[in-house]
Amino acid sequence: IELTIDNLMRRDLISRRTFMRRAGRGGLAFGAALTLPSLLAACATPGSSQSATLKWLNWPAYIDIDSVDESKYPTILAFTEQTGIPVEYNEGLLDNADFLAQYAPDLQADNNTGWDVMSPGGWVVERMARNGWLEELDHSKLPNWDANTADYAKGLWFDPDNKYSVWWQGGITGFGYDPNLTGREITTFDDLLDPEFSGRVGGFSDMRDMFGLTLLSLGVHPEDATVDDVKQAQEKLLSVPAGHFRGFYDNSYYDALAAGDLAISVAWSGDVSQMVLNDNDQVKFVIPDSGGMRWNDNLVIPKGGANIENAHKLLNYYYDKAAATMLSEYVGYFTPVKGVSEQIAADAEAARAGDAGASPDPETADYYDALAPTVVPSPEEIANTFPDKQLTEEEETQWNDLFEKVIGA
Repeated sequence: IELTIDNLMRRDLISRRTFMRRAGRGGLAFGAALTLPSLLAACATPGSSQSATLKWLNWPAYIDIDSVDESKYPTILAFTEQTGIPVEYNEGLLDNADFLAQYAPDLQADNNTGWDVMSPGGWVVERMARNGWLEELDHSKLPNWDANTADYAKGLWFDPDNKYSVWWQGGITGFGYDPNLTGREITTFDDLLDPEFSGRVGGFSDMRDMFGLTLLSLGVHPEDATVDDVKQAQEKLLSVPAGHFRGFYDNSYYDALAAGDLAISVAWSGDVSQMVLNDNDQVKFVIPDSGGMRWNDNLVIPKGGANIENAHKLLNYYYDKAAATMLSEYVGYFTPVKGVSEQIAADAEAARAGDAGASPDPETADYYDALAPTVVPSPEEIANTFPDKQLTEEEETQWNDLFEKVIGA
C-alpha cells in the first residue's frame, strides 16, 4: 500500500502522447475521488489473495502514467492493491485491422490468445462477437457498470445489449488545425483539400475514419454507404494534386501537428484537447459542418483461456467514479462514467483552494477547469457525429481495395 500511496502522491499530469514539461513538482491527488481509500474501496474484495496475473492488451499511452516511473500506472497499482491481482499491461494494440488479422487464427481455433482483456474498436467488437470469439459478460459481476454508465455509452450499434463489451474511452474524428498556419478558420471538409495547404495536410491511415469524413462531405451517412458511394469518396480524395497530403498517419500525426509541420490534419478530439493543454495551445479541433465520425474503444474478454473472473474485476473497477476520474484527468477522452466531468471540476476547485493541507495550485486548477468539459460529448457533438458502417467481409475487402489506391499502398 505504501508504494501505491507514494506513486499516487507523486503523480503529475500527462497527456495521452507526451509528458507535461513541469519537472520537479509532485502532484497531490485532490478531491475525494482521487484519494487512495476511495480507489481501494471501489469494488474491494475482502480477504482477497494473490491471484494469477491478469494480462491486458491496450492502445499506446491510453492510461494514466506515473510521473517518476513511466512503467507504472497509478490506477492499475490501486487495482492490484484492492484485489491482489497483478496486471501485465501491454500497449501492443496499434491498429484495429492489424489486431484482428493477428489474433483471428487463434480465435478461430479457440486457442488462448495470451490476453484476458483486450481493447478493440467498435467494428472489431462486432466482428469478433459475430464470429463467436468473445466471452459473454456476466453483468452480475459488473455492478459499477450498471450504476455508473452514462446513457451515451450503452447499447451502441456494434453491441446493442452490451453482451460482449463495455466502453473504455471514446472520441470524435474531425480536424485539428493551427489558424496561424492556415490563415483562416476551418469549417468544412473541403478545407482539407484546399490546394493552398498542399504539402501541409495530414490524412489518416484508418480507412473508416478517412472514408467516413469524405462520405459525410458528399451528403452520405457512412452507416448507409454503398460501394458506389465509397467510389465517389475515393475519387474526391484522389482529386488533389500529388503530394497534397504530407502523409496518411496513424498516431504519429500528433507530433507533426503539435510541432507545426502540419497546418491541418484529420485528428482525434481527445488528442487535440491534450495538445492544447500540454503541447501547442494554438491548435483547434473542429467537426466539419458536414459531420464527424463518432467512435469508442472497448473492453472485451476473448474466448480461449482468458481468466474470466479477474477480467470482470478489472472491467468493474474502471467503472467506479474514482478510478474513472483519475484516468480521465490524464487521457482527456470521452469517459463512459457519469459524474466524472463534475468531479474534475470539483478537483479544480480543491486545487485552487489548496484543500487537504496542500498549497494552492492554480496551474493544476486551470488544467482541470479546461479539461472537465472535454471528457463528455455535448448534445451538439452527438447530433453531428456518426458511427461506422457494419461491413460484411465482402464490403470490407472492397472498401479496403479502394482505400489502398488513396494512400498509395
